[in-house]
Amino acid sequence: MTLFVVRHALAGVRNRADGSDDLRPLDMTGKAQALALPAMLADTPITEIWSSPATRCLQTVEPLGLELGVDIVVATELAEGSASSAVLAFVRSFTGRTAVLCSHGDIIPDMLRSLTVGGTRLHGNGCEKGSVWRLDNSTERIESGEYLGCPDIA
Repeated sequence: MTLFVVRHALAGVRNRADGSDDLRPLDMTGKAQALALPAMLADTPITEIWSSPATRCLQTVEPLGLELGVDIVVATELAEGSASSAVLAFVRSFTGRTAVLCSHGDIIPDMLRSLTVGGTRLHGNGCEKGSVWRLDNSTERIESGEYLGCPDIA
């Protein structure tokens, strides 16, 4: 079983005056990254796609959902600023399922650190916008993970 954790693709410039920032869309490069995501994950039978409610996250996984015929489910646990304990419990709830989770740059590194403290072996390092981590979630402990990087948009 595999859990793919995706950081949203490139989006326009954050407007510091907008407190929520939830409506910021992907920019042109981000749209290309989102369109390339299905090819990057093509060899895995994904049955679920979950996303932060932020527009940029939803837009990142939308092409994947369309390609697979899988609906995207909004999860507030994946939203920017979510509590670490809630995120970790949510991630661990996918034990034995093959799914994609799309979230943010403040959530993913913190979740990975928590997994490492719990004994997960991680291979690679990164959390670029549009990038993907593949986690072995065959057990609740999540035994290992590998950084796959960003989809090829060349």
